[in-house]
Order: sequence, then structure tokens, then C-alpha cells
Amino acid sequence: MVAGKGENAMIEIAILIGLFSWGTASERLGLKHLGAVLGLSCLMGGLGGLIVGGVAAEPLTYVFSIGLELILQSATLLIGFAIGYFRHRRGAVRNADDIFG
Repeated sequence: MVAGKGENAMIEIAILIGLFSWGTASERLGLKHLGAVLGLSCLMGGLGGLIVGGVAAEPLTYVFSIGLELILQSATLLIGFAIGYFRHRRGAVRNADDIFG
């Protein structure tokens, strides 16, 4: 059974929040980040294609849906990583100033 449109949107929001928080906590990006984003994009894009087009959807619907998910989730992860990197860097400078200055 495929989730409905409301459930799919809630799952998507939960995934985006999780990717954002994972990005802010990461010290550097690696293959596990890439694998997670690709896997989630294929999963959520395929579900979105099924919901939009039904079971007999056009292949282009799946490709477009997976591509959109990939862009959205990659941007969320990278924005979270940039914010986390900036916060860790600023925090390290402030701690060094407190210790040595």
C-alpha cells in the first residue's frame, strides 16, 4: 500500500529535517552522506511518481520526481552543513580567544 499525499508530505518534511540536522552535526561530507541522499531521493521520488501518476505512470514522471527530490535533499543537507561548519568554526575561534586571550 502506497502512502497518501498527506502522509508522503509529512515523511518528506521529517526526512528534510533529519538531513538538515545531520548536516549541521557533520564535520565533513563523505560517501555515506551521498549514499543516504541518493537512496532517499530514489525512494521518495518513486513514491511521489506513484502517487502523481498512479501505478501506470510515465517513466518521465519518475525521472522528474527523483531529480526534484535529489535537488531538494542535496540543497537541504548542504545548507545544514554550511551552517554547522560556520558555527563550529566561529565557536572554535571564540573558545581559543577565551583560553589564550
